Amino acid sequence: MKINPFRSVALPVALAACALAPAHAGETPGKAVALAADQLSWEDLAAKGAGVMISDVEGHHAKGAWHGFVKFPVASKSGVHAHSSALRLVVVSGTFRYGSDPDHEQPYGPGSYVFIPANHPHSNSQPDGAVVYVEQSGKYDNKPAGH
Repeated sequence: MKINPFRSVALPVALAACALAPAHAGETPGKAVALAADQLSWEDLAAKGAGVMISDVEGHHAKGAWHGFVKFPVASKSGVHAHSSALRLVVVSGTFRYGSDPDHEQPYGPGSYVFIPANHPHSNSQPDGAVVYVEQSGKYDNKPAGH
């Protein structure tokens, strides 16, 4: 199943979250920013696994504070891991399963909000694939639990 991140009715939720986010480098107070789906630039997010893609809307995920979209392929899974800074995410399409470990994951569909505190061990999987909008105050990392 090919995921089209912009067919979901949850897209307005993600865009509203983006519009309400605090200003980041490159955003000018009082200046609007609007990006059409075909203007997003996608790249591999190797730290997350094969086929996972990321599109930075503002900032850069490998350098510091950023927000943007992450696209997970069908049947993708992440073992128990943590991130150095908190993540706030809104599910745009598909199903994002999240929990303390794979046995305790719960499904979150379009429009759902998930807050993951810094250094909080968790797992996630995307049985149908998923697109999520993410905000993070620091650079993206993916540390296996216990490291």
